[in-house]
Amino acid sequence: MRHIHGGKAFTLAQIRPVAPLLAAALLALVPIGTSGCSQAAPANTQLAASQPAETSAPAAAEPTDLMSEFLGNPMSFFFDLRSKEALTCGQAILANPSLAADNQREEALVALGAIYVANSRPREAETAFTILLEENPSFDLKSPELLPPLVVDEFYKIKSRNILASDAPAELDIRTLAVGDIENNSIVSGKYNLDKFARGLTQIIITDLNEATPLTIVDRQRLQVIREEIALSNNNDISDPEYRVPFGKLTGAQSFLFGSIIQAEKDRVRLDLRWVDTSTGEVLLAEGVESKLKSSNDLFKLEQKVLLDMLLPQIAAMLDGENAKDLKNAAKPYLEEKKRLKKDDAYVQLLLKTGEAMIAEENGDYAAAQAAWEEASMLNPADQRHA
Repeated sequence: MRHIHGGKAFTLAQIRPVAPLLAAALLALVPIGTSGCSQAAPANTQLAASQPAETSAPAAAEPTDLMSEFLGNPMSFFFDLRSKEALTCGQAILANPSLAADNQREEALVALGAIYVANSRPREAETAFTILLEENPSFDLKSPELLPPLVVDEFYKIKSRNILASDAPAELDIRTLAVGDIENNSIVSGKYNLDKFARGLTQIIITDLNEATPLTIVDRQRLQVIREEIALSNNNDISDPEYRVPFGKLTGAQSFLFGSIIQAEKDRVRLDLRWVDTSTGEVLLAEGVESKLKSSNDLFKLEQKVLLDMLLPQIAAMLDGENAKDLKNAAKPYLEEKKRLKKDDAYVQLLLKTGEAMIAEENGDYAAAQAAWEEASMLNPADQRHA
């Protein structure tokens, strides 16, 4: 079972292929035989423990057809439940580096790590990811949103620990931004579930920044792992050097955006945003906005105000060679495309379902998260148009 994220500019739902059935199926599999791949004695003893003795024949001079297929797309073997063949081919690549180019070897190690995670073999998964990051410390997952959360979590835990253990100075990029959660601080209730609304609004802001600005946004799941690694539970603690310094080193982001929302009245909300420089602790932006919230049209107006009047001017102030007017003009086609989402109550419902999926994912209820992401996708006319 595989879900592919549509990648549309106005898509809120970052579909994650949470697959309990996949993990259960892999649990029953033990790699046996050569499965047609070139073989050699495994190069790493920890990973070798998963290989049977009969697969330790000398490596062939040329890759087999199966090896060529594996090198073409290692992760397809993971998604297609071909773990026996993947593990055998992966071990051959570890033993004989000449079988694969560097990028092919890296993708093979990602596939091996993913299979071991799904197979409840954390030690082997850690070894695969550790080998990968030792060979290329700057390696990053190309599309983490397409991988099961447990795989992404394991990879980024190892990457984070390696970075923190190194003596290398932090390399902060002014064009890289980490976006934290919008927290619900309401003490009264309104028309909508504000916990779900706040999470969904976080995703709206991330999507808007990704699609309508020149910034690179740190992956949400990677950010969650980083926060856990440095025990950053309160967004405001980012001003404390104890958290700020390792946070910047791990994310590569020179700034961190977060906020809160409260139900001001029954049909009105107040959104407050803070933007902090992770290198100095300086508060770059601290602004709030109140908005009526009775329909999708109200939500869209709030989104426009946040992007055009709060975020883009700050981005222009941060980046040399950018000005707010040009950024706003560049964002207008994107916002025009989103207007059709505000019909009836569809946009709010999409936001709420997205928030529900994010909360379920954070709580480790991956089956509920998968179902909610799929419902969010069904609510999105962009996904329906391209189905």
